[in-house]
Amino acid sequence: MKLHELELARKAQQQSDKHIYFDEVGNIVYYGRTDSPDHIEHSHATLSYEQCKIIEEDNKSVSDFLIMIDPANEGVYTLVNKQIELETLKSAIKMLSLIKKKDVLSSSYDIKLEYNTKKENKNLTVSVNEKLRSNVLKSMDLSNFSFKGADFINIYFTTENDPHFMFDTVKVDLISLFKEKELHFDVATGLETCDLFTRKIFDKYEYRVTK
Repeated sequence: MKLHELELARKAQQQSDKHIYFDEVGNIVYYGRTDSPDHIEHSHATLSYEQCKIIEEDNKSVSDFLIMIDPANEGVYTLVNKQIELETLKSAIKMLSLIKKKDVLSSSYDIKLEYNTKKENKNLTVSVNEKLRSNVLKSMDLSNFSFKGADFINIYFTTENDPHFMFDTVKVDLISLFKEKELHFDVATGLETCDLFTRKIFDKYEYRVTK
């Protein structure tokens, strides 16, 4: 292989996707080009070289960064600088409201969420109050429906008492929800101790875990 071909191969390898393993609060415990069987007890994400430029091109240490689910982009991981960019992320999180967990749900909810620990599939049910649903169906055309300007809500499963790291997210389409009354979603198992956050589109959310 010629020298310039070796250089091209080296650059291609350098600019390959990066495997990142991280703990429950986003601290990076492994960062490299290959998967690591030594860190299977930690969460794993694969980021493109473009996403990792902040580390690669500025010769930064991975200890300067956290990896988190981006609250503005469902299902997307992002690297945040512990000292600087985390403050921006905190500002975005402040727009979210905690959905309080209850043992017994009332009948006065707008949106009800039930997480079933016995199921691996369709283990999250999101329901809309029937009275609210009936009023909307009578007065609005669902084909062009939004609620307070929103046509969907995101539900975020986060660490308990700390919304800065998110384990899973669900995007709830409001047209589908009002048509069907309830929707079922697959989310990760083992999230019963998580807190739930969302934007305060509806006045009253209620949430319980069933075992």
